[in-house]
Amino acid sequence: MAIIVLDPGHGGSVKVGGSSPNNALSKPRDILEKTLTLDVARRAKALLQASGHAVFLTRNADANLGLADRAAVARTKKADVFLSIHFNGWPTPDVQGSESFSHPDAPSRSARLARAVLDKVVPATGYKDRGAKQEKYGVLNPASHLAITAASLVELSFISVPAEDARLTDPAYLESLGAAVARGIEGYLAAEFPKAAGPSVEDGFKAKTGGGTPV
Repeated sequence: MAIIVLDPGHGGSVKVGGSSPNNALSKPRDILEKTLTLDVARRAKALLQASGHAVFLTRNADANLGLADRAAVARTKKADVFLSIHFNGWPTPDVQGSESFSHPDAPSRSARLARAVLDKVVPATGYKDRGAKQEKYGVLNPASHLAITAASLVELSFISVPAEDARLTDPAYLESLGAAVARGIEGYLAAEFPKAAGPSVEDGFKAKTGGGTPV
């Protein structure tokens, strides 16, 4: 069993501690990123808990926490994994893809988590792999996390593209994104702690949906 903290990006109505209430907005339906991140995080949490992990959300409502406070949840829980979940946006609808991030000053385990999650997200979205990158995002600052914690951020897709906006109204697609996040974390854990690997999220997801991953 691992201790996992999922961070649904953004929330609330005002900027707090460097965290904006919302960033991306889908087009044309104007679905808020903060709503989608919480939805996907809840789905991933359910699947990871079904596999026996202890899973916590930094928020479970439409509220905003500062970047340091989000990381503090992982620190308090002594988390093995911290993953911040986001959706991307762009002024024009010609940019699409999935990407993930780790902090350049973080231990290498954070980069491995970023890559493991992206490896599962890309097949779920069917979009371009924009790479596992490094950025000095405040929520990933290693000074705010314990040394044992792998901390990464994933941008699942660009919701500024109308085709993706339409897909995001489908609960089955949102479930597939949650499952991809969960499988990515499980893949990281299996590689880092092979003797501690438990039941797979894949098995739990298939039992829940009655088949393979819906897209």
